[in-house]
Amino acid sequence: MNAVSAIDPSNWTTSTVGYEEFKIPPKYENPYSSDFNMYEYSEDIDEFTIRYVNPSIMELYGYFLEHNHAQKVKVDGRDAVHFTNYDRHDGKNNSKLWFSAGEEFYYITWRGTNITKTVEEVVKSVSDSKYSHDEFYDILNKEYQNYKIVHGIESQRNDYPRSGYNEHHSFISVGNNGINFGVMT
Repeated sequence: MNAVSAIDPSNWTTSTVGYEEFKIPPKYENPYSSDFNMYEYSEDIDEFTIRYVNPSIMELYGYFLEHNHAQKVKVDGRDAVHFTNYDRHDGKNNSKLWFSAGEEFYYITWRGTNITKTVEEVVKSVSDSKYSHDEFYDILNKEYQNYKIVHGIESQRNDYPRSGYNEHHSFISVGNNGINFGVMT
């Protein structure tokens, strides 16, 4: 008979990322870099990273959605999106798990394609999401739609005529009042 080994997070350290205090497994203590937006265990961010993504949610989520395999999952009872990809440069599989804690969005990266008990414990260590199932995915879907609009506009920026010192510069901004774009001369 095989016993399932339980993880005991009582001896784990903590680190504040964004507005949450995450439990950090002993294997990933002593980070390469740590600040308000990110906890990076190694210079290689795919090894183990926790990132607060609200300031860049549109750009990051859109990029991940277009460049990785994505699957909707539940982790510790909360909605999440599990991204996986194979990095041909280092020959390894990587995962990113997007989830919310409180009203904020975060992701965790690690090596491998399975959501491990360790990753589940890290997610479990923070506040429950304030979003319902529909609200969580509606926010991410809206951000992805904004990403597609911005990148559609950006792809056309290079076609805008330029004339010497009087060059035109286009801009795009996404904020609470929607997406704004224009041309400055």
